[in-house]
This record gives sequence, C-alpha cells and structure tokens, in this order.
Amino acid sequence: MSANNEDDKVEARSYQLRLVEYITKRNGIIYLPTGSGKTYVAILAIKRFSQNMDKSIEEGGQRALFLCNTVELARQQAICVRKLTNFKVGFYVGEQGTDSWKKNKWDEEIHNNQVLVATAQVILDLISENFMSLSSVSIVIIDECHHGTGKHPYHEFMKLVQMKMESGFKKLPRVVGLTGVLIKGNEIKDVSKKLRTLETTYCGNIITVSDTKELENVMLYSTKPKEYLITYDSKMHQFEKIEEMRQRILKYFTVLDLQEIGHQPVRMSKGMRMQRDPNKKSAIKQMLNDFLFQVDNYGIYAGSIAIVSVLVDFEIKRRQAETLSLRNMYRSAITLCESVRHTLVSKMRDMLDDDEMSDDMLNTEDVIMNFSTPRVQLFLQYLKQTFANKQPKDICCLVFVERRYTCKCIYGLLLNYIAATPELRNVISPQFIVGRNSIFHDFDNILERRWGKTAIQEFRNGEANLMICSSVLEEGIDVQACNYVIILDPIKTFNMYVQTKGRARSKEASFIIITSDQEKQKTTTQILQYRKAHADIGEYLKDRVLERADPQMDEINEHFQEDIPPFISAKGAVLLASSALSLVHRYCQQMPSDAFGIVLPWFKLLDPPESQKLSKDCRKCIVSITLPLNSTLRETLYGDPMSCSHLAKVSAAFKACVKLYQLGELNERFLPTTVNERVAEIANIHFEHWKKYGDNVTSNRRDREETNSSLKTYAIKYPEELNDAMPQVGTECYAYEVTMEAHYDRNDYTSHIYDSLQTRRNYALLLRKRLPRLAEMPLFNHQGKMHVHVAEEPSKVVIQTEEQLEQLQHFHVMIFRDILRIWQPFFVLDRHSNENCFLVVPLSATPGVGIDWPLVEHFQRLPKAQARSLAERHQMPPPNPQDYVGTVVTQWYANYDEKRMMVTKVHTDLSPLSMMEEKQQGKSYYEFTMAKYRNYIGDVVHKQQFLLEVRELSDQLNFYVQQRVKSSAQSKARAKVMLIPELCFNFGFPGDLWVKLLFLPSILRRLHFMLHAETLRVRINEYLGLDKMPQNGVDYRPRALEIDWSLRRNVDHQGNAMHADDCEEPRPLLEPLPTKGVEKAMERLNITDLEVPWQQYMEPRDIDRNVMTTYPVELSYFFNFTRGKNNCFDKMEDDDKELWTQRQFKMSEGNIYSCQARSNKLPALMPASMDNGKRVEQVVLSVLQHSISNEHITPAEQGEYLAAITYAGSVDVFDMERFELLGDCFLKLSATLYLANKYPDWNEGILTQVKSTLVSNRNLLYCLSDTDIPHRICSTLFTPKYTWLPPCVALPQNVKELWKENPCLAALVGPHNLRNLSISEEELFGDGNCGKQSLSNFISGCQSNQHSHHAGTDFSSEINFCLGQVQMPNKLIADTLEAILGVVVKNYGLHHGFRMLEYFGICKPDIGKPLTQLLDLKLGGSRMRTNISQREVDGFLINHQFLEQNLGYTFRDRAYLLQALTHPSNPTNRLTGCYQELEFIGDAILDFLISAYIFEHKTRMTPGQLTDLRSALVNNTTLACICVRHRFHFFILAENALLSESIQSFVQFQETQHHRVTNHVRILMEEKDVQPEPLDSDDELEMAELAAKQPKQTIKDANSPQEGEFNISHNVEVPKALGDVLEALIAAVYLDCRDLNTTWQVVYKMFEPELLEFSRNVPLNPIRQLFEHKLAKPTFSSPVMDNNLVMVTCQFICMDKTMKVYGFGSNGKQAKLSAAKHALQKLAKCDV
Repeated sequence: MSANNEDDKVEARSYQLRLVEYITKRNGIIYLPTGSGKTYVAILAIKRFSQNMDKSIEEGGQRALFLCNTVELARQQAICVRKLTNFKVGFYVGEQGTDSWKKNKWDEEIHNNQVLVATAQVILDLISENFMSLSSVSIVIIDECHHGTGKHPYHEFMKLVQMKMESGFKKLPRVVGLTGVLIKGNEIKDVSKKLRTLETTYCGNIITVSDTKELENVMLYSTKPKEYLITYDSKMHQFEKIEEMRQRILKYFTVLDLQEIGHQPVRMSKGMRMQRDPNKKSAIKQMLNDFLFQVDNYGIYAGSIAIVSVLVDFEIKRRQAETLSLRNMYRSAITLCESVRHTLVSKMRDMLDDDEMSDDMLNTEDVIMNFSTPRVQLFLQYLKQTFANKQPKDICCLVFVERRYTCKCIYGLLLNYIAATPELRNVISPQFIVGRNSIFHDFDNILERRWGKTAIQEFRNGEANLMICSSVLEEGIDVQACNYVIILDPIKTFNMYVQTKGRARSKEASFIIITSDQEKQKTTTQILQYRKAHADIGEYLKDRVLERADPQMDEINEHFQEDIPPFISAKGAVLLASSALSLVHRYCQQMPSDAFGIVLPWFKLLDPPESQKLSKDCRKCIVSITLPLNSTLRETLYGDPMSCSHLAKVSAAFKACVKLYQLGELNERFLPTTVNERVAEIANIHFEHWKKYGDNVTSNRRDREETNSSLKTYAIKYPEELNDAMPQVGTECYAYEVTMEAHYDRNDYTSHIYDSLQTRRNYALLLRKRLPRLAEMPLFNHQGKMHVHVAEEPSKVVIQTEEQLEQLQHFHVMIFRDILRIWQPFFVLDRHSNENCFLVVPLSATPGVGIDWPLVEHFQRLPKAQARSLAERHQMPPPNPQDYVGTVVTQWYANYDEKRMMVTKVHTDLSPLSMMEEKQQGKSYYEFTMAKYRNYIGDVVHKQQFLLEVRELSDQLNFYVQQRVKSSAQSKARAKVMLIPELCFNFGFPGDLWVKLLFLPSILRRLHFMLHAETLRVRINEYLGLDKMPQNGVDYRPRALEIDWSLRRNVDHQGNAMHADDCEEPRPLLEPLPTKGVEKAMERLNITDLEVPWQQYMEPRDIDRNVMTTYPVELSYFFNFTRGKNNCFDKMEDDDKELWTQRQFKMSEGNIYSCQARSNKLPALMPASMDNGKRVEQVVLSVLQHSISNEHITPAEQGEYLAAITYAGSVDVFDMERFELLGDCFLKLSATLYLANKYPDWNEGILTQVKSTLVSNRNLLYCLSDTDIPHRICSTLFTPKYTWLPPCVALPQNVKELWKENPCLAALVGPHNLRNLSISEEELFGDGNCGKQSLSNFISGCQSNQHSHHAGTDFSSEINFCLGQVQMPNKLIADTLEAILGVVVKNYGLHHGFRMLEYFGICKPDIGKPLTQLLDLKLGGSRMRTNISQREVDGFLINHQFLEQNLGYTFRDRAYLLQALTHPSNPTNRLTGCYQELEFIGDAILDFLISAYIFEHKTRMTPGQLTDLRSALVNNTTLACICVRHRFHFFILAENALLSESIQSFVQFQETQHHRVTNHVRILMEEKDVQPEPLDSDDELEMAELAAKQPKQTIKDANSPQEGEFNISHNVEVPKALGDVLEALIAAVYLDCRDLNTTWQVVYKMFEPELLEFSRNVPLNPIRQLFEHKLAKPTFSSPVMDNNLVMVTCQFICMDKTMKVYGFGSNGKQAKLSAAKHALQKLAKCDV
C-alpha cells in the first residue's frame, strides 16, 4: 500500500477489501507484488475472524496464527500487527527455547495472547505436539507461502490440516497464504501445474484483484522500474600471482586433509554415499574458496580486503578452539592467509615502485581500478557517472550480491573508492547487511543482528544511501522505496528477479543488471523467460480471479499422500516423517553426557549385499540407525526400502522415534521424556503421601504454597508413661528415686556440691505408671561432671487423703516457683490434664520411710526473705548455730535477697569482731560490713555471734554442657564468703536437697526425650523382629548416655548452654595458600602453552643448533618426524614398546604424602591377605560385619536413638549429625540400588534426578510426618526460665481455649499480654481457670495490639511452648529420619536398614522381592548385559591385566570391566554400553563405604569435619587424582580428542604434584564448576527462593559475563570422566564379586593415602581457604538467578588490586564454591 499518494491509497483500499471479503468465505492465497499491502490484507482478515478472541480457550475462544519463513520476517510481522491492531500479540522463534516449553507454558502464552506470530517450525511443533488444537484457531496467515513445497514446515502444517479434513473434522481454521512470488526459486517451467499444486497445498485458490485493469495497476504499475542491462568486457588480465596463490591454497587443502584433528562427528554426504569432511575442515575450505571467488570475480584489490576478513575469522576460531590440534590447524590457515595477503599487497606495490610506502597509500582510485575486474570497474564507473555531485538525499540505492563475504568485501572497496574520489566523497554513504549465518543465539549472531538492524535503520533514515546486501533483502525486510537497484552478481532465480526488481518502487526508478558481454545473450534470454513466467502467472489468474471452485478433497488427499504415513499418539499428537530426524537428534542431545560428550545417532547406508538380505528390490536404499550407548534402544533399526537415501534415512529415524515412543523414551507429544514426566509415572508408587500435605511431586517448587516456608509448627508429644499419670488418692503410685553422683575430686572448691550429692536425701518422680529402664545420664556443673540415675525399681506409695495430695501438689509448685524460680506469672497448676502430669516429691533420708511428709508439710511455700530493722533485731535472741548447719540463706540487705547461699561451715570460733584475711588491710568483719553497708543495716546487734562460711548457689539451670573455661585457683578461693548470721535470712530448707533440685529441670527435660528414645527403640525392634533377642528383650539394660567429645559447645557466663552462633569461635591460624612457587605448576595447566601434541621424549634433536654433531640417523628421524610419520607408537621398536608399557602402567611406589604413616590403631579383625607377595592387613567395617547375620549385630542403644532425635541446635553433648552422616549415605546407597533394580532401562540422568527426589528433604519430611516421630524431636535450646513447662503446669484453661474458639484473637496474643495475667494464689491452685475479670482484661489487651507498635508482629515462636507446640525447620525432620536410619544400620547392618525404608515408606518392595535382598538382586537391564563371551569382551580390553594389578582385583566376568571403561563417546562397544549406569551405582557404594569408615574410625572429629573429610575424599578432583595415579586413564575407551587432551593435561599437572591431592589440585575447576548439573529436588527450593527475592528483570552488571561464558569444556581442568570411571570400576568390582567387604578392601587400598593424610589434616573448603588467605579479604555477592543458573560474584584483593571473578552453579552453594576456586587460582598465580 503506497504511503506517498492519496489516490493510490484509496484505490489500493478497494482491492484489499474485496480480497478480504473473499477470504472471509473460503481459504485463499493472496498474490500481490512487493509493496502492495499484503500484510494489511492479512490484518484486516484477522480482525474479521476475531469474534472469539476475547474468550479463553476453555470457554470456546480462538486464536489467530501468523506463520513466517524466517526469524526476521516474524519479528517484522509481529511489530506490524502490534502497531496496526489492538490485539495482544505473542512473538515466538526457536531462539527463545520454544522447543523445550511445556504445556503449562504454552497454555499461559495462548491464554495471554490473541495473535501468535512465529516461525513456521514453532507453530508446526505447537500443533503436532497437541499443545494447541486446530479447533482453537480461527485463522492462519502464512507469509511468503510459496515456500510450502517438499517437507517445508508450511507444507507439513498443511498436512496436519489435511489430516483433520480427511477425518471429517468440521471446525477448521481459515487458511490465508500471502505471497508476492508464486513460484519458488527458478521453477519457471510448467507454471500452470505448479500453481495448481500450490492451491492444492493450501486448500484454496490463488486470488489477486478482480479485473485486468486492477491487475495492471497493482501487479505491474506498483513496481515498474526502467530496466537497464549494462555489459563489461569479459577479457581481463590474468595475473600469474593469482594462479600461483590458487595452487598454494589447493596444496594447503591436501595438507589439511591429512591433518589429524581428533575425533569429530561423522558427516555423510546428502546421498550418504561418502563421508564428508569434518565440518571444521570444510569450514576452512569454504572460507578460502570464498576468498578465491572474491579474487576471481572482483580482482586483486577486493581480494586484499577479503583475505583480511578471512584471517580475522580464523584468528577468532583459533582462540575458540577446544583442542591443541584444532588450534594448530587454524594457526596453519592463518599463516597461509598472511602469506596470501603479502602476495596480493606486494603485487599492488609493484605499480607504485615504492616498497616503503604504507598500505594506506595503495587506496588510490588508480590502484583500485587497475586491480579490480572489469565487472567492478564498470560498477564503479556507473556509480561515478550516475551519482557524481548529486545530493545525497536524492540517492536511495540497493546493490545486490550473491555471497555474504562479497557484501563485506565490496563495502570495504567502496569506502576506499569513495574516499579517493572527490566527486563521490560527500555524496555516497554506503552500508551493508548480510543474512543470518546461524540459528544459534550466540554472541556473534546477536552482535551481527544488532549491527544489521542498525544498518537498516541508517538506510531508512537516510544516513546511508547505498546498501550492499545479500539475499536477506530479497524478501521480507522492509526498507523504503528505492530509486536505484543494481544487480552486481548474476541473477540466479526467478524469485530473485521479482523480489529485487520489486525493491525499485520509486517513480522513475532504475533496475540495473551488470553482466559480461559473453553472458549478455544468456542473461537477456533468462530475463525474457522470467517475464514470460510472469505473464503466464497473469494469464493463469486473468480469467479465474475471484470466482473459482476450491480444490477438491480427493485432489488434496492425493497431493498429501506420503511415503511414510504419520504416526498418531494416544493423545492426538502427530509424528510427521519430516520431524523424525530432528527429533532423534534432540533425543540424543538430552541424554546424560559430560562436557566432552558427543552423543549422536549413527546412520549407515547399507551396501547392496546387506540390502538384499532385507529387500528383494536392489534398486532401493536402506539405511540403518544406531542410537548412542546410553540409550534404552540398544538394537540397530532398519528403515523401509526407499527410492533415495534421504527418504531411507528419514524412514530409519521415523522407526526409531516410534520405537522410542513405545519404550516410553518419548512422551505422548513425541518429545523426549523429562525427569518430571518420569517422576509423574511413578508418583502414585513412591510419592502418593505428598498429596496428604497439599503437595505434588511433579509441580514446580515455585508453584508450591510453602515455597518460602521452611518452618512448620508441631504439637509436642509427651511420653506415654507421663500421660494420665497424676497420683490419685487411694491408688497405688510409683516413686522413682533420682540419685546423683559426682565424678570429680572433692576439694575446697567442690566440697559443698560433692557432699550434697552424697547424702541420702533425694527426691522422686511420683506417678501412676511404670517407667522403663532408663540410661544413666551425664550432667555438668561448675565443679565438673556428674551422673544421674533414675531408679530401675520404684517404691510403691499410696496417698491416703485428699489433704496429702493437696500438700504434695503445693510442694511441687513450691519447687518450681520458689526454689527454682522458673515460674511464669500466667502459670496455673493443671490437675486435670492428661499430658505430662506427675509430681516431684522429697524422700526421707531414712531408708524405707518413703516420702518425707514433715518436709512437705513444713514447706507448702518457701518463706519469703524479709529485711529486719535494727529494733527488730534487738528484740530477737542471738542466732543458734544448729539452725544454720547445711541450710540455704540469703542476704536481706543491699538488694542481695535474690542470691541464694549454701552454708558450708558454721565458724563458732569466729565472730564479727574477728580480723579478716590479710588482703583486707587488718579490718575486722564488723568494720568491713559497717563501712560498706551501714546505711542498710544500721549496726550489728550481736557482736559475739558466730560467722557463716557460704558458697553462692548457681543460677544455672541448663547443666547439659561442660564448661570449657576453668577458673583460676584464686578465683575459686574467692568464691568462699563469710557472712554474719544476724544479717542473713535462713530459708530453713535442707541445703543438700536444694542443690539436687537445681538439676531437676535438666533431668526432667532429658527424661522426656529418653522416654521417646526408648519408645522408638522398642517400636523399631518389634518391627524388625529383634525384640526377642536376648540383648534387646526384657533383660535389656541401657548403656549410660555417651558424650560425643568431638562436639564443640558454648556456654554463657552462668554455664548455661548457648547457640554456637552466639559465641564467636576463635579462628585457627592457618598458613594461607602459598602463592609463590606454584606459578609453574599452575601454568602447566594452561593449554595454550602446550604447543605440541607429542610427548617431549619423542621430539627430534635441534638440527640447527647441533649441525656439526648430527648423525645421519638423527636427520632421518627429523625428516620422518616433520612429515608426521613418528607421531604414533606403532613405529617404535618392539623392545621399546615393551619397556614403555612397563613404565606406562607402573604406579608410583612408597608414601606419596611425606608425613604419611600407616595407622596402627585401625582394627584388623579380618585375616591378612597377600598382595603381590606382600602381607596386607584388611581394615574392617563393623557395619559390614553386622550385615552378615543376626548373630553379628549389637543392640541399638537408647542413648543412640536419643542422639538421633536431638537437634544440634539444642546444644547437648550429643546430637543427630554423626548418625545423620551414616544414614544419609546409606539412604543414597539404598535408593540407588532400589531404582537401578526397579527401573533398569532408565538412563543415568533420569535415575539420578529421580533418586534426588526420593532422598530429598521434602520426601523425607513427608515420610517421617506419616509417623509421630516429628512430635518427639528435641529441637530447641533448653532455657527453662523462659520456654519450658514444668510437669502439671499449664496456661489457664479458659485462656488456652481461645486458640480453638477464636483463632483470630489468639493470633494477636503476645508474651507481654500473658505476663499481664495476674493469677492469684486461689486461681493457681483452683480449677485451672483464671478469673473472669482477668480474662476480660487479657482479651482487651490482646485486641489493643492491633493498634499499637505490636500490630502485625508474629509472637508464635515466643508463646508456642505454652500451647505445647514447637516450630521446626523441614530439614530437621529429614535429618532425623536419616539419623534413625544411621542408628539402625550402625548396629543392625544393611539388611535391617533396608527394611526400615519400607517402614518409613521411602521404598516399596515388589512382590517376591523384599528390600532385604537389595544387595543380592541382579542389576541387569537391557543396557547392563553381561551374557556375552569373554573373547568378545577381551577384543576391547587391551592389557587389562595391568589395570587389574593396579586395582588389586581380578575380574571373573570382564564384561563389567569393559562397561566401566567405556565412555559415551565410544561408538564401537555395543556389547555392554557405557559406564554411566555403573557410575550411578559406584558413586553410591563409594560414598557409603567411605562414610562408614570415617564414621567408625574418626570419632574425635566434629560432624562438620566428618562432612568436610567425606567431601574431600569423594569429590571428583580426588577421584580423578586416584584414577590417574593408578593409571586407569590409559584404559578408558573414548573417541573424543578434547577429552583425551584434557585428561593428558591433568595427568601432566598431577605429575608435578607427585600424584598427591594438594591445595593446588583442589582449586582446579571441575565440570560442575563450569557446567551446572541438573537441579536436584532440594536445589529447586533455593532457586525458587532466589527467584522470589530478586526482581523479575535483573539489570546485569556491565562487566559481568554473559550466561554461558564459562560453560565451555576448555575451562574444565579436572575431567569428570576420570572420577566417573573410578566409580564405575568400584561398581564393577561389587557386581562381579557381590560382596561389599571385598569391594571395601579394593576401595581402601586405592584410597589409603588420602584416608590417612586427610584424616590427619582435613582439607579446607575453597571458600574457607580463601577467607583465611592473609591478603585476599574476599566478599561474595548474594546469588543471582537467571534461567535455572545461579551466579555469585567474588571480589578480592590480589597484588594490591581489587579483582572480581564469577562463579556459576545449579545452586548458590555450588556457585559460591566455583567463584572461590576462580579467586584462588588467580591468587595462586600472583606473587604476593
């Protein structure tokens, strides 16, 4: 539609409307030339079909689809629709990752947008995969529809429409094609037939305007420039230099063919008849051939520009090259280019006769014209004649060339020519644009697209007025009307003629074709043919414009008849033959691989003899397809016989897709089955319990309601023995005496506590239920360690009267309120509760008497300390010494009445007038007291009274943790205090009982969880059938609770345990990573320094420097070497080979760690074995011994279960972390064996992800939540004064009921409101309720919180304890389950541990396959077959005896060994498959064995150190070091040059480290540091939380790397394959011997150096290592997430400069670790 002329606009509008009217009724192909408004017709049509676009699809809504042939066209059309309509427009291209979008993503896009503009393939996938039904589409616009031939996505899309039509589907969308060229390419013969085929394809007629006049006006007049054919003389001077240069390049091609660049993906020719060059070689050839094309067609001057462009490209590729051989290849190409350019420039210099002149002086008009071809000369002359001295705004010229490089070349030539030509200098401003070279979204293409967009914009704005372009502008890209279009290269197609001519849309426009005089006739004939074709099209349409019948159904069906019929899934998705090849490749790409893995399908065209076995028709082609080793589909499939090799290849791929679909490897939409889909398949088997908690295992973590809630509130469960146990009148009760014993020496400092604990006066727990036997428990006070024991057998007590019961209850309250002072003002005595209801009663010091009733009666309440005036003291008799012996007193003066002192000695030999000790400068006690307290006491009345020696009783109430800081002798001596009795208040309560009561809260709280532990012990024993065993039965006597001495605990100034976070640990002084002397070793890793692919010993002698002493044999070797004949071992002499082999496989002997010494403390319970004649002691793992049979087990102790339910945050002398370590590795081993058995045909990637879900914290949380164990966990720090409910104590009942009756009001309750509850004495001992007025005031106070500073505050954590609730993190629940498993496995072995998996619902056994047999089951899916002959196996295993010797194990079935050594890149071993399945199993076995070893032998290490040690031993770097130390890398079967080179680089570096795992080795980059692994189930939570925290559009740091910068294999310094092979070998050993103990001996032998060295000196985590570097001062940024990738920035100081590095990972922890490694590597190379 013309924008320049109003009349044109009106006229155009009329024909547009008539076309729209037509397609409103039926399908059609709108044929209008370029610039005549096709897109506007399409937009009008979309508006006509927009009635249902406001509705959702579910409500019957419909959408419009706009298909485009290229990304740029799609982008342009999307912008156009947005500008001209009010529709919501979605834009979709493959670069956005649409091929991996799930249904929910597409549903969201379809819901949010009404017009979907996309490239054709995206829409084809959308419909064929059944993400969208054709019934949901109202209209389909297909732009440039003439491309819809063959297997083009347009054609395949219409095939889907035809299938629906054929099936009788009525609700089909309107299909509208748009085109300005009806014929594709150069197909100008039989126009009528081709146009009818096009109409049949789109099920509609071609339509244009309604009469001949309009046809002329629109079709011809809109683009009718003047055509000129200008010719040049084809004779040109032939330069010898050019021919010489051509021969040099052709010779280089021959050398290039012989050059070894390692294993590259095999590429076959289109006919599959011959093998094509690996694409990297062919790319070099193509670029150099392109250069020759420039020289031949445009001349030496253009060639001198073209060669620079080629040279720059090679330089870039050299830097990007992944292997040394590739870099050498590019370096040779660069050398050639430099030589060629020198030749070209030298030739041009000959004209100037001045070799010293700079290159810029060559850019003169004469030089350019003289060294250009006649074609270019004519072109330049035309520009000069036509545009000289014109106004720039009057010029709008397009120059069309054939090739991308020509654009750049002519652009460079023009710039120089214009600069050298004054007439054009300020007239012509050139630009260029080329087509996209790649579909990939990499940096080069992003930049190229941006620059191209800028170029077009400059041309549109008039800043540039001459645009050189390749075919990208032939169709689609919108530029303004041009007045000059020049065709520099020959026109090749009808399309090009029409499209380029269509660009000359201005009035008086010129269309110039440049051709040679020899080609003039041919070109003239060609143009006449094109014009005739144009006329034929007009004739075809002339009389049949709008009123014609649509193509018939049988005609359409016949047109879409396929050689390979589509396959339809159960859910209606369609698999088209055209999609099969790309689908097979996509399936292979998603298979597990390392950074070096190339997994591709292998196609083979069968030879005639092979074909005849499958088909009688020998003229037809058959292609076979073989999928990678790690595919479930192991068999080779054969396609149907086809007429050509391409169809045969498609047939094979199609059959593979169908087979993969049937195997479940492709889902119902013919996409590779994802982890989520695999998990969904088994959700009802393994994850049914998630639904109880409103969760779904397949939903994204971000979609879950509890995304940001890692805490959950649980009701506290009290032990069954303490529930409903309140003593009652006339009922037999049980009094369990609590006795204490000091485990420290008696001295002056400890005597008062020591003596008190030794007395016979104790207290008891009085309840109506019996208690089980309870373990002796340790406690710690200031004096030292003590043991507490609860009597096994109680004394029986019957309370006679209600009065007695009342007295006992009052005494009970007195203990907690008055003596221990842990009473809250809102507490009441709860007589009626069924939970935690028992009494603490005093026992008489006289044996057999029972309850000390006189004491109970006398102390219904503790007397309150009162101050006495001087007058009152005058009235009182002198104090009696007998009243003070062994009692507790307080000072009533000077506000000291809160202190409680125990009288340790009555000094009747001293009086207040006695002199004090020396330091008090000769003062008497009286003088000292009066000087200090005269204002409080007035005077001392009885000056001859005795004195009291007292010790202050501790305020400490948590006695779980030993104090680490010991006070000095002087401070202990100062603890003795002398008091005057007259000035003391005597409570009269027995001091020994008072001291024992101080420990009561700690005892009761521990007793609570000991009873839970005992319940668990009994329950698990019964489930496992071990309750009848002697050691577990009625005679079971628990061992005393064991203290984990490895734990580091902190205490406050009173001795109470406190969180580790509250007290800063003293940081150890650690020598920082040495940064000098390591440079050489680190540089060895830098591949760019390793310029040669041969070993140093193979290098010939330097002839030039030793010319006088060189022998003839050395000259021969030098000659052969330089010809590449010595770069292999095959040419070595046999003797040399044998000698090399012996050295090659020999391991280093002796201690590799200088300080290493074999430990003599390790138990050697098994007989010694012989290894190469040497006696080797076997190190035993108890857990494996316990797995032999029930006779070998030990009882799981009450104390161990107590530790398993004790959170580290509760700060006790034991916790779950040590058992959790063992349980965690056991759980992973169990899940691995279970899944490998249950799903043998799943690949390792799927198995790993499903395993991570099975053992994830969330799954364990739900599994344990199905039991009552979470309610029994000890999860909080014990602070009895603030967060503990004593027995028989509760909130008032009517206050508690608020939480049930009025939750909204209860949510407002704060601790200040509870403290304001004034409970009277009557209410305290009343019916358990508070008074009405108190309740009313309480409610008013809570309501007022809404309008105070408390508004919105969540007080639940502070008041939960009052309600019998506790908040716990979800991870704690999961850790508890693992710890319980750890206890079972430690004592009862693996088989009973497997049964516990069923108990917790983690794994469910199959019928006839109990979980106890997990270790015995055959692990043999279709990919792990070992039923093959040893001869076949040994054909792949060369020198395997050396490997077995180094491994320390000889295989019975070497098929396991073969599989363990086969890398996925190896295509030839089809016997066993690759090592990935074995690595999956070996990883778990190794982790378990190493963890079990350090669990059993490293008892003095903290749980954190154990975790660090395990991590250091089983991480990929350590495994790789052990692998190369044992020379296993020589035996890896891989065909990947990059992997081999990376391994060799690592081996060389390890040799510099003497095969030790040093600090420098640990900071090497692993694959997970540069290529994030798939998210496991627990990582998803972190990703979701990061996504929630950061804004949706993150503005990246300008200096930050783009995503993927580090995710390339040449950043990997520790190839993962080395560690994988080692793990696979361990699995192979186990599967071969079926004995974990044998496997352990093999593992121990390999890992012994590291086990001993790392145990002595646990390696530091790189993050901690960086922090402890003395000068680095690192700071880490918060994690930033983008596309499931986390990035962390680390800023640090190096050489007095601030540096910044980046780390990437699949979670924040991994990203931070990666950043720390980057920083340490930088520091290691600097001289600090």
